[in-house]
Amino acid sequence: MKTKAFTLIELLVVIAIIAILAAILFPVFAQAKLAAKKASSLSNTKEVGLAEIMYSGDADDYFVLSDNAVYGNGSVSLATQVGNGTAATWVYLTQPYMKNFGVLIDPGVGDAGGLILGTSSTYRNQNFYAQYGYNYLFLSPWNGCISAFARSATTAVKPAETVMFATSQGFTTNPQRGYYAANAPGAWPLIAPAPHACIWWDGSAGSGNWSANNGAKGKITSSTRAVKPYGGGLVVWTDGHAKYMNDSALAIGTDYGSAVYNNASSGAQITDLKTYLWSLDGTTNDLIF
Repeated sequence: MKTKAFTLIELLVVIAIIAILAAILFPVFAQAKLAAKKASSLSNTKEVGLAEIMYSGDADDYFVLSDNAVYGNGSVSLATQVGNGTAATWVYLTQPYMKNFGVLIDPGVGDAGGLILGTSSTYRNQNFYAQYGYNYLFLSPWNGCISAFARSATTAVKPAETVMFATSQGFTTNPQRGYYAANAPGAWPLIAPAPHACIWWDGSAGSGNWSANNGAKGKITSSTRAVKPYGGGLVVWTDGHAKYMNDSALAIGTDYGSAVYNNASSGAQITDLKTYLWSLDGTTNDLIF
């Protein structure tokens, strides 16, 4: 009995068809995988926000402290106090309500350095490098670069439109590393009228504020992962709901789109407080002590 075999031409046609299908489907699979990570990250963001709301419920409606250290002005640094366990950021202050460090990792970024769950998951690293950053400037201001204090949630005029946490990165220095504090767009220029307010920066131009006009580096803001992986930030608001926002939307009420940075303190400025999404009471008084 003679068995029929494929000809070389037939095999080449089949291979070509498979290659075409793979070229079409692989990007679709990649997009579906990224969408799944984005959904998981949004869920994590919401879990972080719910932990904060439960904390606030047990603290007479006050937001959690960004950290409970006293430092600066020549005293022991925050890094030292957190490192030796004498101080904690919001990460450990809300941990009794989370009971899970895994929710501090953005699935689209991962924890390649093992800072949250891996071999480098020390008390210090978990406190500092959560991949969701707190709107500390307005919810728990850093007074005089010495200590933080908490604002009352009852002062929120638009709870559903005030940022509480957003996916974060380590300012301009490390796109893979999160940071527990997220700088609000346009807040740095407020330091002049609010001389006791302090803002985190990493020493690099643009790290203290937001700007959309300096290439990839300029788009890496000190709050959201502006370029990768989602093209924006996942946000939980002070009322507890979570939502994806691109950087332009998160920076509404500022001149983020046209701002240019030349040094650490330049960049966006607040132009319309009525639409601005970061102030608790709808004013800049949050930063004036």
